[in-house]
Amino acid sequence: NMRLILLLTLCFMKVESLDQLLISAFNIKVFGQSKISKPEVVDVIIKVLSRYDLVIVQEIRDIQETSFPTLVEQLNEGGINYTWFTGPRVGRTSSKEQYGFVYRPDKLELLGKFQYNDTDDVFEREPIITRFRWLGGGGREFTLIPMHAKPTDAVAEMNGLLQVYMDAVGVYGNNTIILGDLNADCSYVCQSCWDSVVLRTDPTFHWLIGDDVDTTVSNTDCAYDRIIVAGSDLIDLACDGDTYRFDVALNLTQDQALDVSDHYPVEFRLLSN
Repeated sequence: NMRLILLLTLCFMKVESLDQLLISAFNIKVFGQSKISKPEVVDVIIKVLSRYDLVIVQEIRDIQETSFPTLVEQLNEGGINYTWFTGPRVGRTSSKEQYGFVYRPDKLELLGKFQYNDTDDVFEREPIITRFRWLGGGGREFTLIPMHAKPTDAVAEMNGLLQVYMDAVGVYGNNTIILGDLNADCSYVCQSCWDSVVLRTDPTFHWLIGDDVDTTVSNTDCAYDRIIVAGSDLIDLACDGDTYRFDVALNLTQDQALDVSDHYPVEFRLLSN
């Protein structure tokens, strides 16, 4: 496949380029009052977040809604100024979660956002859809659709994302990134079930995190967390989809890592051309 060879060559050549974005999705297990009160855990989270130009945090569970702004405040003590916002608290039960966005305003401008109207109640945690402009990269614009899927509804929610995608394209146009903990592996998606996942069978969508990638910190080996891009700009310029193994990078024991989360961040680079 010549296109794939060309893309890999481009990614290899551009990997040291300054004109790139590093974008991530990170499920920080039950991030709230308890976690923000543990300095050694917060220290690791800040080291992870400071790696990125844009990161979407999932599983913010905090009825007081103070732990996430406190986290970003401490992140900004590192010298780089990050901007943040959260979506509304969503969930069918009293255990509600928010999606949190942290990004560098010297590199990215938020153009708009809207909450998906989940009239059919497909999603446990319906996404907030956002549109950004990359201030470098020729002013390229892209849409983000974050998702933390209910494990037992993983297939149904992945298929529900097709309507979210179409709504997002209707509002903002092309170039879309679906990212987050889709619970898209192991016992939650049977092998034959993949044939019914439209995001997988439709060539519009390009998966940057393969089925062989382990996105879990624990002893399981599952590719729960995914990044899916659509739109020719993104498909041609998205590179290096992988996990960031913060336990290895920061020399943590498995127990220390699990105090932070049971998921690794997933990430990719977006090149300017």
